[in-house]
Amino acid sequence: MAKEKTTLPPTGAGLMRFFDEDTKAIKVSPKGVIAMTLVLIAAEVLLYVFGPSIFG
Repeated sequence: MAKEKTTLPPTGAGLMRFFDEDTKAIKVSPKGVIAMTLVLIAAEVLLYVFGPSIFG
């Protein structure tokens, strides 16, 4: 007797699941996102403090 092939149920309205598309994007870890955010905040604070004296 042949085995029945199991299929996933339809997801509805043709919406794509997150794993349906393989993109060639840069992958960043959660720690990297937090580190970049902290660097951006530090740069903004430094510009707020020292910006008027540097840029007039």
